Amino acid sequence: MRSMQGRVVCATNDKTVSVEVVRLAPHPKYKRRVRKKKKFQAHDPDNQFKVGDYVQLEKSKPISKTKAFIAVPAPLRNIRPVKEETGELGIPLESQQPQEQSS
Repeated sequence: MRSMQGRVVCATNDKTVSVEVVRLAPHPKYKRRVRKKKKFQAHDPDNQFKVGDYVQLEKSKPISKTKAFIAVPAPLRNIRPVKEETGELGIPLESQQPQEQSS
């Protein structure tokens, strides 16, 4: 089993984060791939992770009744850069155009 990666959805507890792991699995009847989500409790000894951070879960011996993973920082994901200067067609937006001053 490859290591699991997920997004922190709750970080209010001390030294514990709740991580939501999303995977794709085939639907039993329709055979289409559907997203399945599952939450895991993970140990965060330094309280370094915040909601929205991506973490990697490493297996460890059970830390408590519900915690058997340790959260470590995940490698950076490939995120497409957002083009803010131009619109969808590559034309500068009206707000980005130079303003003409009339006297």
